[in-house]
Amino acid sequence: MKRRFSLVPLFAVSALFLNGANALLQHEKFQPSGDANVLTGRYIVEFTHQDSTYPFAQSLSRTFDNDVQINEQFTHDLFSGLSFYLNDPAPSSVTASSYDDKLQALFDHDHVTSVYPIRAIRRPHLAAKPVHEDGSLAKAISPHHLTQVDRVHKELKHNGKGIVVGIIDSGVDYYHPALGGGFGKGHKVRYGEDLVGDKYDSNEANPIIRPGPTPLDNCGAESKASGHGTHVSGIVAGKADNFTGVAPEAELGMWRVFGCTGSTSNDIVIKALLKAYDIGSDIISLSLGDNSGWSEGPDAVVASRIAKKGTIVVLASGNEGESGAFTVGTPSTGKGVISVASFDNSNNLVYKFKASGLSDSIAYASDASGKFKTGDIVAGDSKVGGTQDACDPSTIPASVKGNYGLIKRGSCAFSDKAENLSKAGAIGVVVYDNAGGEAFGPSAPDAPIPVLGIGQKDGETLLAALKKGKVTLTFDGKLTPVPLATAKTVSSFSSVGASYELDLRPNIGAPGGDIYSTMPRYLGSWGLMSGTSMATPYLSGAIALYLESAKRSGKSIQPSFVLEEFQHYAFKAPAKNGDHNLDSPLRQGAGLIQVYDTLQQKVHITPGQFSFNDTSSTQHKTQTFTIKNYGSETVSYHISNNVSLAVSPYDIATSGYTYIQPINYTTAAAKLRISKKSIKVAPGKSVKVKVSVIPPNTDPKQHIMYGGYVQLSSSNKKVGLDLSIPYFGVVGRQVDLPIYDQDFPYLSSDSEGKVAYEKNETLVFHQHNKTSAAYIVTRFITPTALVQADVIDAKTKKVIGKAIPDQTYLPRNTLNPGEQAQVIRWDGTYLPKSFSLSSPNGIPVSHGTYKLRLKALHVFGNPKSDKDFDSWTSGPIKVIN
Repeated sequence: MKRRFSLVPLFAVSALFLNGANALLQHEKFQPSGDANVLTGRYIVEFTHQDSTYPFAQSLSRTFDNDVQINEQFTHDLFSGLSFYLNDPAPSSVTASSYDDKLQALFDHDHVTSVYPIRAIRRPHLAAKPVHEDGSLAKAISPHHLTQVDRVHKELKHNGKGIVVGIIDSGVDYYHPALGGGFGKGHKVRYGEDLVGDKYDSNEANPIIRPGPTPLDNCGAESKASGHGTHVSGIVAGKADNFTGVAPEAELGMWRVFGCTGSTSNDIVIKALLKAYDIGSDIISLSLGDNSGWSEGPDAVVASRIAKKGTIVVLASGNEGESGAFTVGTPSTGKGVISVASFDNSNNLVYKFKASGLSDSIAYASDASGKFKTGDIVAGDSKVGGTQDACDPSTIPASVKGNYGLIKRGSCAFSDKAENLSKAGAIGVVVYDNAGGEAFGPSAPDAPIPVLGIGQKDGETLLAALKKGKVTLTFDGKLTPVPLATAKTVSSFSSVGASYELDLRPNIGAPGGDIYSTMPRYLGSWGLMSGTSMATPYLSGAIALYLESAKRSGKSIQPSFVLEEFQHYAFKAPAKNGDHNLDSPLRQGAGLIQVYDTLQQKVHITPGQFSFNDTSSTQHKTQTFTIKNYGSETVSYHISNNVSLAVSPYDIATSGYTYIQPINYTTAAAKLRISKKSIKVAPGKSVKVKVSVIPPNTDPKQHIMYGGYVQLSSSNKKVGLDLSIPYFGVVGRQVDLPIYDQDFPYLSSDSEGKVAYEKNETLVFHQHNKTSAAYIVTRFITPTALVQADVIDAKTKKVIGKAIPDQTYLPRNTLNPGEQAQVIRWDGTYLPKSFSLSSPNGIPVSHGTYKLRLKALHVFGNPKSDKDFDSWTSGPIKVIN
């Protein structure tokens, strides 16, 4: 055996299958999840009929008495079921619990259709930059000119009147003057309630739930609450003398699902979704989610059902763009909902500091307060300018003690850099960009010392000054608006598509980088935040403007139709300003919304996007779209292929099939065969056009993700503007991608994977020792829909049973702390092949030698075909009774 070291100093291992309830329950109706956010002993049960909910609740109470807590009961046309917490007094080591046989029997009832584990949903970790109310600053930072919202307000006089936007978030300070100053009928925030209370945190063993009649966020600054929901609300519909939200006359609903700190859970989100639907919300906006790209979770399923009923559901795609491709998260991967990307604003508000010896002040951004103490700055790494500055504590010079440390952006997280420099005695961190960018706000909400972000040129100038002598920084704490070099391009943090099942996500984009809006009064009333959390309410407000117009004119307000309208006329951004190459639809969807054009134009295309899937079959290679003219004049178009940059997700020579963080681009482009190059569409008529793809001629092993836009160029812009349809596809077969990273899985004798056993080494397992266990440490570089683990008799080479129940819909690992690898614990028992409800408990293996086999299904693989699994078998495990 040998010591195993990993990608960062010992990799962070998350427990995938540990002792505890829902991770190990075995039932055909149970939809298990390998997600590390699964909450032990907590379930959501769905029924066929509403009238099954109460009897099942009664059965639970009779069966488990005081050991069960029924949390939510759903008697709704769209979702009938309940959620409950099971406090198991004596869980067994392999099965779900000592109550497992009773659970099995309850779940076996015909009226039970599905059982899901309850999943924690982390609150968005976004820090606000406080801004004192200032009319000139508010005007300078408004993004409305980027989206034509300013024209809609001024020329069309649409402000969202008569539209209800339901928001699911952390509550709202509805006493804020810009949010109406009150709650209920006659106020801007008319609907909603507090579903959880201030102290709720789903990760606690016994979460404290204290619902309230109104969704007021009154946490107080000392609580460390972020004011997220109040900021989101202002973006949709805030109105003050110097500030106007997207739809300032829309009515709001707020269903509070987060306490002052901590996480929520997907059963609470389901409850909020159904309540928002029931009051008649025209739009439901959710700036929350996780990083799994599957669409099968119960919250995603409910969101999809609501969309199918005609209510528009808008969801944040996620803020994991720095982690590479396939980082768009659920529930925005659900069917029929809208997944939103973030675009950067045109201006940012930055602070400036004066560096002695330099004539010009240097702009910086920070999550912390802008007024810092004067101090000297020194090199924060022994070789500043590398790719891993301050990632390794051993490279940090002692001279940082009592000073600011200068480092370059790259590799490890900002919070890790700050932690290492803080331990060395630094009073702050100044990070300069590594890609030519300007001042930026490093996301380091838990950093022990201030982290400041400056532009690359300023950082290099500062580094040169340090080499000449002492440099002192002086701060005045004043905000100044400065143009962003990244204006109107996709934010670097915005998650990258596609979904794991190769649906195009995100669908479209809206401003989310450096957005000024309302904050709770206890946090100063105004502030800047960045995230797809901001882009989501911005799009929701824009859709409110559309619905106001559509209801007047009689246009369709079905969710798919509305999304397509916005997609047709969106601004297609370059990957970098000044570059003619378009960014991939996998980053921007159809592009940045252009609201005025969307409201004014009379031509519609369906569908609004294409996925050509991968090259494993020809099923998706030809797509057909229909263009219909709702106007009064004939329109004419020339149809062409407007290619974008392609995403190169891997650097196989350097890191195999580990996703590059962040993505790389390539110019590989597909060709399109278009059945009609030129078309005319008379008023009230429609035309069908077929589009077939010829993928770029690249190595299929690289799995290049190509993309672009079917471009319809108008012959007369006065009659109809240009339209476009985003598309993407993958060169190669996703089913060929390996699931396990190189050198994984491996067998270990400890839960952190520090000691690795080679396949020719024997791990000795003392069964009489209750703490004894063997561990499989694995790293999924590709998501997998099914994982199976078998116990094999080493002598006979036959499978005697399962080491754990089958696991489904597991996300991929990343290189981020806490997401790099996962561990499977085996305690020397197995579930027999003849598993039944009468014998649900695990059986200890006899004295002897065994092996463990771990199988993970390839993307789009056939679970009945062994060749579609990645399979690994351990070395011998000697079990001594």
